[in-house]
Amino acid sequence: MAEKRTARHDYADEIGAYFAGFGLPPIPGRILGWLLVCEPPHQSPEQLAEALDISRGSVSMAMRMLQSNNAVERVAVPGSRRTHWRLRPGFWLDEAAEKAKQAREWIKKAERGLDVIADAPVESRRRLEEAKEMYTFLAEQYEQIETLWHEQRKQ
Repeated sequence: MAEKRTARHDYADEIGAYFAGFGLPPIPGRILGWLLVCEPPHQSPEQLAEALDISRGSVSMAMRMLQSNNAVERVAVPGSRRTHWRLRPGFWLDEAAEKAKQAREWIKKAERGLDVIADAPVESRRRLEEAKEMYTFLAEQYEQIETLWHEQRKQ
């Protein structure tokens, strides 16, 4: 790597390890970590590859994953014909909306399971009822986050 290792590099590695802990590929996590702390906040694939000591192919695959999750976006840089990437503004708030959507999907799955075992004893249905209750609670909480976030930022 041509670039000297810094605490920023260590941070990117830490985020990659965090991703790996969830069974996800570490390179998208490293790139996400780097995009959180790098200067300038937009980076070309070449800059990412050099900073993180990874191949351009790895950058390309990781960016597809991050882009499909709406974590990053392409950005035009005046005077450059290269592609540049940055963390997509609003990504974190959209994560809460996505979690609410996933919770609502789980509620439907739990309801379907309850229909499947409608004639089962109460104690057998409890597992699915607990899942439905938890995901109902989570969906309601996640759906309030946007309002709460905007109120917090006003203060």
